[in-house]
Amino acid sequence: MTMQALHHEWTDGIAIRLVCAVVGCALLSSCVSRQTPGLGDRALAFEIQTLEGDPFAFNPVSGRVQLLYWWADWCPRCEDDFHLIEKLYRQWTTQADAPRFLAIDVGQTEEHVRNFVKRMKISFPIYMDHDGKVARSYGVKGLPTYFLVDRQGVIRHVILGWADEKTLLAEIAKIEKSAL
Repeated sequence: MTMQALHHEWTDGIAIRLVCAVVGCALLSSCVSRQTPGLGDRALAFEIQTLEGDPFAFNPVSGRVQLLYWWADWCPRCEDDFHLIEKLYRQWTTQADAPRFLAIDVGQTEEHVRNFVKRMKISFPIYMDHDGKVARSYGVKGLPTYFLVDRQGVIRHVILGWADEKTLLAEIAKIEKSAL
């Protein structure tokens, strides 16, 4: 491959990511509906699709801690977070009461997300918020965003931006301990 071809491939990739970022921000910032839930509020139930196209109904009251994670592949921080989430998912996948991870892509196509998932070697389930409606209902303003929901469906912690392993595990432990 020539240097010119490499340059075009690189700049085309940058342009695509920039367009995706602008579209994603527009989806998130356009018309925030009703009052959005915050700390101490009951998480909202919603229906979306899995990456495979199957319907999925989120029930906030599941008897488990749930981690709602909004992301997009154009977000560099999200890519870093996926390494952590994959590690935790593999660690906890055999535990019946382990936290449930819901990685919710905002505004991208299935094909685009499938390519990302394959490249990142992700084994946890991915959910699709094609139009950003679910993200807006939660008041998500940027990516990545985490909502930690307790066993009774109450939002106990929100992280806007990157989460390190120590902080994430400490917040999950705090939520689990408060349920005892």
